[in-house]
Amino acid sequence: MQSPVIREQYEWSNIWWDCANDAKLPRVLLIGDSISVGYSPVATKLLKDKVHVDRLGTSRSINDPMLLKETAIVLEGTPYLVIHVNNGLHGFHLTGPQYAEGLRKYLSMLRGLCPQAKVIWATSTPITARDDTKTLDAKNEVVLTRNEVAAPVAAEFGLPTDNLYQVVVGKPELRAGDGYHYNAAGYDLLGAAVAESIRKALP
Repeated sequence: MQSPVIREQYEWSNIWWDCANDAKLPRVLLIGDSISVGYSPVATKLLKDKVHVDRLGTSRSINDPMLLKETAIVLEGTPYLVIHVNNGLHGFHLTGPQYAEGLRKYLSMLRGLCPQAKVIWATSTPITARDDTKTLDAKNEVVLTRNEVAAPVAAEFGLPTDNLYQVVVGKPELRAGDGYHYNAAGYDLLGAAVAESIRKALP
């Protein structure tokens, strides 16, 4: 049975091609939500002179057909070396099995459209209570479930995992205070982890 698509009040996408006319360096792609938009400049800086770092930041849940269309647009005509995927903080109506089903279909699509790319799966980052950066929010149970059910799916595809959850959990000094996002130090740490995982995957 197909999982329901329930969109948020505001849906958005942020597509970025770095140095779009420069073909001297190979390209990698970051796919994620607003957290990935925050750490992408850091990863871009750390990978400078090695690769160009493109980005698809989006609020689409993993089972939304629009996510597939957005992704197809970004992949068209670009032979990415590495694709780093982080999607788990939207579409909270999905159960664990529904999330796993959507992820499996999404990874299959990535393999079909960009078979030469090495794909890295990233765990979703924790959610804390608003204005209380030391306390995990009740919604964090959803994040833990998604990270858990994503692990065997990633293993099915032979994907390495970038454990971004572990990078920042229990570090309230890195958080912005809204429950989801990070300050500059937090994005520096996340961006460094992402850059390192991409660096390891490069030829």
